[in-house]
Amino acid sequence: SIKLTNEPPQGLLANLRRSFALFPKDDFEERDARIKAVLFGLCHFHSLMLERKKFGPLGFNMKYPFSSGDLRDSASVLYNYLEGSTAVKLPWEDLRYIFGDIMYGGHIVDNWDRKLCEVYLQYFMQDDLLDEQEMVPFADAKLSWKSPG
Repeated sequence: SIKLTNEPPQGLLANLRRSFALFPKDDFEERDARIKAVLFGLCHFHSLMLERKKFGPLGFNMKYPFSSGDLRDSASVLYNYLEGSTAVKLPWEDLRYIFGDIMYGGHIVDNWDRKLCEVYLQYFMQDDLLDEQEMVPFADAKLSWKSPG
């Protein structure tokens, strides 16, 4: 008999690739540019949350069961929330609350871990995301990864 396992990807770039692989290319390409940018930030956030898990108590104070289901469900909520919206300004505060307190925050029970999640979302879920935001802060130009503008 053959046993197959689904190993988690190693590294942030591999996590990002796996996150984007959850979404069919055709489905992604037909979305509004704002939704694509927010989804990019959400995938980056998800990848960071998964990457921190592998550092055990140095990453988070507890083990949390973050999975691709969290990202998929968050994207679904994003689509439903923004598809019918004609507002010029994106509701960043609402999106941070939905992703940080409900979707991912539903797993988090430690206050310091919750604050970390909020800080990540403050960085990724803002207007700069729509204008080619630098996704790797404090890298001093050694590593550059910009959001799609």
